[in-house]
Amino acid sequence: MSPRLIVLALACAFAGLAVAVHPPPAPGVGLRDFEAYYAAGTTWRYHGDPYGREVWRVERTVPGVVASRDELLPFVGPPFGLPLWDALSRFSWPLASVIWGAILTIAFAVLAFGSLRAAGGEAGILDALSVLLFAGCFGPLTSGIALGQVAVLSCAAIAVTPLLLGPRMTFAAAAAALGAMLQPNLAIALVVRATDRRAAIAFALAGAIAAGGSLLALAGIGGIEHYLTVLREHAAAERFIAIQTTVAGVARGFGAAPGVAGASAIAVALVTFAALAFQMIPGRYDPADRLTLACAALPLALPFSHEHDFTLALLPAVVVTRRARGVAWVLGAFASVAIAVDWLGLAQRPNALATSTLLAVATALALAASARERLAPLHFLPLLVAPATLLAGTYAAGHRLPTWPDHLSLQFHVAADAPAAVVWQAEQIGSGVGGLDPAWAFLRALSLAGCALLWGVGSAVLLTSRQTAPRSAPSSIPLRQPAATRPSA
Repeated sequence: MSPRLIVLALACAFAGLAVAVHPPPAPGVGLRDFEAYYAAGTTWRYHGDPYGREVWRVERTVPGVVASRDELLPFVGPPFGLPLWDALSRFSWPLASVIWGAILTIAFAVLAFGSLRAAGGEAGILDALSVLLFAGCFGPLTSGIALGQVAVLSCAAIAVTPLLLGPRMTFAAAAAALGAMLQPNLAIALVVRATDRRAAIAFALAGAIAAGGSLLALAGIGGIEHYLTVLREHAAAERFIAIQTTVAGVARGFGAAPGVAGASAIAVALVTFAALAFQMIPGRYDPADRLTLACAALPLALPFSHEHDFTLALLPAVVVTRRARGVAWVLGAFASVAIAVDWLGLAQRPNALATSTLLAVATALALAASARERLAPLHFLPLLVAPATLLAGTYAAGHRLPTWPDHLSLQFHVAADAPAAVVWQAEQIGSGVGGLDPAWAFLRALSLAGCALLWGVGSAVLLTSRQTAPRSAPSSIPLRQPAATRPSA
């Protein structure tokens, strides 16, 4: 039995043990965020305002929702997606949940294997199984699936779009880009591919469909203006709450004044976008590598980001750890495992600390099994993230972060004429999620630090591999022969 197979078997064992010791889920709605999509689709079908409080009329009928209190989960998705949510909402909630869950399962596989394909080089069954297990232990991704988050579908579309930029595949690439736009804050990563002629055409087509579909869905410019107002109000309502894993949210959590926190976020975003623009200079990185780097860097610049949005980092985590060698591999793997840990979840679910620690072990072992080098002691250094998880979880247990809506009073109500964003902010404050605690800021900072490290390591690894060898992972599906193995740093 090969050493890599033994390591993969150990990774599977630890992942299985993590599932076995996982505490029972809290009562409530499964696929919680899908509840908002489902309600918005129904509301829109009956000519109501899917961005207002009317969605509560549908949400309160979903099994598991406490209908006796205001428990509004607002919808802020792009208007062109409303026909999709309308189609799903025509089924009963149980059946619609199964269908959506199946779609996310397919998206999970597409994201995992699309990331492996983006890494280039030869890949066998063992490589595929290792990456699949890594994805299955990747906290942001599993969190997104558990919530029924469209971010999972968006990230899968981002990963597969470059593979569809071949001849006579413009419409397929446009369809994938349109799927990515269902989560607009993540689809921004695709902009770095717009310098390619085929990509530019596909993105322009997708943008035209999204714009035209949005105008039709909201009956004209007035509806679009209303939607943009809702976005601004909702962003302001959530800007500094504990579940916002952003530079502004972390700075505010550490005690910075709102103005200072906002300025810090703007400064980091400007530096991030400037660096990405520099990396787009022709000849430095090829288009596929630019997308990899953008996916790693984008969480540092986003003004609105939850844990599941870090699913975007799965693609660069796989690409970097598949191409890197030696110390670069160790650093890339450290960053990847750090992003895979749901650090904030350690404060929300202290009883799941054992599960989180075991998953960190499984994630590190899965990356070791997927490494292209001969296994050596250095490939097991990322296992140190597991005791770090245990220490962080022990610390976080003394700083419990409430969860919405579980910690919301059963008598919670908001004035009937209050806008959806006002209700949502009141819910977060009422449940305790709107509080400030440096411990919560520290936990979120770990996720951002992981992205920064992955971006830095990836920048060096991908630049070195471009200088030392020809491109081996084509930007579109190969027509004749597979890509050759590509050396890297």
